[in-house]
Amino acid sequence: MQLLGQLNFFQQDVSNLNMQNTQAYKVHFFPQYYYIETNQKAVNINKHIVIDREYGLITEKDGPPPQSEQQRFFSAFLGTIYILDKAFLLFIQEVSLVCAIDGQDLFQVQTIAFLPYEQETQIYASIKAQAITNLVENLRKLLSMGFYFSYTYDLTQSKIKHQISGQLEHKFLWNANLVKDFLKASIDKKWITFLIQGFVGYFELYVNGKKLDFYLISRRSSKRAGTRYNSRGIDDDGHVSNYVETEQIIYFNNICCSHLQIRGSVPVFWNQRGYMVETKIMRTSDLTRQAFKKHFKDVIEDYSRVICLNLMSKKKGAEQMVTEAFEEQIKVNDLKNIKYEWFDFHVECKNSVFANSNPLIRKYADHIKNLSYYMEDLALQKIQQIQHGIFRTNCLDCLDRTNFIQTKIAMQAFDLQMKQLGIDFTQILKMAPIEALDEDTAKLGNLFIQQFKNIWADHGDMLSIQYTGTGSTHTNITRTGKRDVQGMIEHGTRSLMRFYMQNFSDSDKQEAMDLILGTHNETVNKFTAEIEKQIKVRSKDYCDYSERSIFVVTWNLGGYQVPTSYDLNKYLLDVNADIVVVGIQEMITTSTALVIGSGSCVKLWDELIFQNLNLKEKYIQIKSKELLGIGSFIYAKERFRDRITKVSYDTVKLGFLGQVANKGCVVIKMNIDDTLVCFANCHFEHGQKSLSTRLVNLQDVHALAFNTDGIGKRKEEKIDQCGYKILFGDLNFRVLQDADTTITQLQRYELFMKQNRKQEAKEILVQLIKLDELTMNRQSQNLKSYEEPPVNFLPTYKFQQYSTQYDKTRTPSWTDRILVGQQEGMETKFVSYRSHDINFSDHRPIQQLEK
Repeated sequence: MQLLGQLNFFQQDVSNLNMQNTQAYKVHFFPQYYYIETNQKAVNINKHIVIDREYGLITEKDGPPPQSEQQRFFSAFLGTIYILDKAFLLFIQEVSLVCAIDGQDLFQVQTIAFLPYEQETQIYASIKAQAITNLVENLRKLLSMGFYFSYTYDLTQSKIKHQISGQLEHKFLWNANLVKDFLKASIDKKWITFLIQGFVGYFELYVNGKKLDFYLISRRSSKRAGTRYNSRGIDDDGHVSNYVETEQIIYFNNICCSHLQIRGSVPVFWNQRGYMVETKIMRTSDLTRQAFKKHFKDVIEDYSRVICLNLMSKKKGAEQMVTEAFEEQIKVNDLKNIKYEWFDFHVECKNSVFANSNPLIRKYADHIKNLSYYMEDLALQKIQQIQHGIFRTNCLDCLDRTNFIQTKIAMQAFDLQMKQLGIDFTQILKMAPIEALDEDTAKLGNLFIQQFKNIWADHGDMLSIQYTGTGSTHTNITRTGKRDVQGMIEHGTRSLMRFYMQNFSDSDKQEAMDLILGTHNETVNKFTAEIEKQIKVRSKDYCDYSERSIFVVTWNLGGYQVPTSYDLNKYLLDVNADIVVVGIQEMITTSTALVIGSGSCVKLWDELIFQNLNLKEKYIQIKSKELLGIGSFIYAKERFRDRITKVSYDTVKLGFLGQVANKGCVVIKMNIDDTLVCFANCHFEHGQKSLSTRLVNLQDVHALAFNTDGIGKRKEEKIDQCGYKILFGDLNFRVLQDADTTITQLQRYELFMKQNRKQEAKEILVQLIKLDELTMNRQSQNLKSYEEPPVNFLPTYKFQQYSTQYDKTRTPSWTDRILVGQQEGMETKFVSYRSHDINFSDHRPIQQLEK
């Protein structure tokens, strides 16, 4: 087993005396097959699984499997994971026993093991062996960060869900993607380990002579999962980042009580990118409404009613921006069964007076009581009451401030439960329990308060580690009730560590999550790849298609500022289309403006285009984005409001070292119905002798767009993975002929057109386009996947400004182009492709309409 040692698929260096291998599963190794059986104790199945290592076939058979000399024991089976182009069985090796609930053991994952489908030597010889090794190590690190399971207790479900629905809660299941092949093969679900990420904690003590068992269980959603800057806000399905359901369970005097809370990122489209961590709202209010309503529809279906506690500031720029977007959605959607409360935590609790949060808890004490909690009489096996509402708490990260307030709400709920069970903690503590949380733990001297604070502090640390890589900056407050010198040092240290993690570790963790969840863009299922390819080719046989028209305009302004009174409908936007895309280059040209940015120009153009379009028909704004004077603006008719989803963008700088000059590309991507569409607005290297640089520019755009990691930036589907792609802009490809000869030919063209000798005039353009660099390089790697309708208009560059005359120092060329690419099986009809004789700039704008 040379490779297993070389690639370290089994070995994992972890020092933990509490680790153990439960040996619940045994795997028999054969060259062609893996046989899996259980020990019949932890997992009672009198069958075995056969896995064909070559073809990936999975079958379940009765009785024991064939025995082999090479065997290995594991604690749990998670399914099949695909890493790049290789497949592995994924097992949990060592675990630690956290506690037992209802007599059922709960375990935390400590180490994992990978069993390759291919022979070890094949993977070792692969050119991707090192990359696979790195990804394996990243997966090991990730799966050691608070993942839990039980053989018999479904950790994805709360107590109330266990009793009422009994259905697996898929949003909290983290290995759903890993087991899908087994479920398709109709394998008994007993084989499947239900894995959650979050927190499981437990303590026990005696209160007034009776035992109290206290559990704290958190389930992080696997939907929109990611690290802090890679995953913010909401997605089109209504899932939000860092969404966690937290359940506090107590057993006392033969009664079980459970109280639920949730946390989750502000449910609007927003993100934070770059080393300065700039916060941006990514979509208009109109385009946010559908996802916002989906989110709260799901929350209300799960919990009946919801009280939103927003703990962010309205004085900090980033938090104010996100809060205002949140409150705008609350206002315009007017949803029932939702109450919203803003509480500026940092203002109210300034100078570390955290007891100032207590008035908020008291304000909502009646709501906590009225929303109630789950209570079951274990002796009678009867549910006495249920919770019918939830507190949804958020701050910017939904970590430190959120955990602090959730701790207080949890204590308030616990106090109500114990009073109903005959125990008055106010009398025991000589103060209200929420006030006891603010006291110095050592001076208070109450074991329950100490344990309660510790478990909630541990909980906050674990959730913070999972999202940011470091523990909570408020742990010291939760644990001790105050911010002492040590706490201030820890706060500063963890803040610095978070900065380090966002720069150096988040991308690795994000990639590991994407592999587990099946969203890794460089990974393929080797067993189904050919089937999926054929499905795409034959999509016409089973897909419904709807017509839509896309109108694209590109114009290099040369720094010219268009008057706000300019009639774009008359001179530029003279076509009726469903989707309108406007690409502008050189909105600004000065070096100072390029450094400062062209935000004001973007706003001006956005308003001008939007106002003009809406004079004809109702349009909505989809996205605008700029880079170095390059601006992209996309709009759609209102009826497409709910048909456009998953809007994202990227930018690629193409100047010297990618930092200087005005060359680059703005790429905006979206789903129109079920088709992924991409619009790439480019400005390539200028100069008659810069063809090689332009081709490199083209290659860089395709290689780098949506394919580089950074703060708030993750890898997505690349341009070539889109079903439909439009590349346009000032591509700067030139005509390979001297200026005088070319101008003379174009003068003859004009003469022939005046004489109505159209065929002869057309032939001049046909001959000239043969000398065009783009035409001559159509079979190059990145151009051959695009097509362009016949070019029947004059070269678009270089004109004398405010003139119809070409600049005699430059060869007239078709520098401005619109190219269309599409996946096999898709069709496009080109309706028009022409230029406009607008002479503000040394370029002429061009437009294309396709259906």
